[in-house]
Order: sequence, then C-alpha cells, then structure tokens
Amino acid sequence: MQDVNVVVVFCSRDKLTERLALAAAVGAVQGRAFIRLRRLPDDAGAEIDPELAREYVAPRDADAEWADAIIAGMPAGADSAATGFERYFDSLKALRDRGRPAGKIGAPFTEGDGTASLHAAMQRAGLSTVAMVSDPDAATAARLQGRRVAEAARSLRPKA
Repeated sequence: MQDVNVVVVFCSRDKLTERLALAAAVGAVQGRAFIRLRRLPDDAGAEIDPELAREYVAPRDADAEWADAIIAGMPAGADSAATGFERYFDSLKALRDRGRPAGKIGAPFTEGDGTASLHAAMQRAGLSTVAMVSDPDAATAARLQGRRVAEAARSLRPKA
C-alpha cells in the first residue's frame, strides 16, 4: 500500500474550526496518510485566541508540492476570499502552471454552510474536489472526510 500525503489547512479565530481540523487530520491518519496541519495567518488586528497563534505553522508552497491531497476548513459563514484561502489557492494555481499539482485532491470541511466558496476555490486551483461528508456531528463529518480523502488520494496514485 502506497503512502499518501495530506495537508490539513484551516482558518480559525477560535477553537471550533481547530477542533474540526484536528478531526480531519485524525481521519486522514486513519486512512493511512502522512499529515501536515497548517493554520492560515489572520489579518492584522483580528482578535484571535493567543494559543492558536503560537501553536501552528502557516502553510508553505512546499506543503502543496508534498501533498497528494489538501483538506481546507474555515468557520461557518466565512468566505474563502476573506479568510485568505483565495491567496493560498492562488499559490496552488502558480504551482499548477509549472506543472506541479496535477492529480491532487481538494476537500473542504466546515461547521454549517460555507463549503461552496472553498469548493469553488479548489476547483479554480485545479484540484479534483471531494464533496463534504454529511453527518449531524461536524467533528464526525470532518473525521470521515479526512479518511475518505486519504483513500481517494491513494486510489489516484500511479501504481508502482
């Protein structure tokens, strides 16, 4: 069984989206993937839980190159442009233009609505998208999403 790499990127000013990002990461590990957990930096002056600010590394281009799949999440009701995901996915487009992200999977997670703008941004970046798993419990849905994305990424890898 081949290894797959999954980057879980999230934007959060509180612990809720962080909890979902951790659940998605656990699901990816359950799907036998290596993970990197990254948090998008907030706009200057935004109120944020100080613990979140020091606990996570911001995503880098190297993460996108390393990843077979990218799972992204943001708070319910947020917009991908306002959270910084548009800039993040613009960097993926630049990689695609250099021939790098072909065959990568993208998948959103969030509590409530808001996945549509993430889904659209991922498609514009050239990622093959996986729809959000439906479950009444958001953490369970995120965990199942992580596992499904790891399995989907594995199925798309060229056989050795």
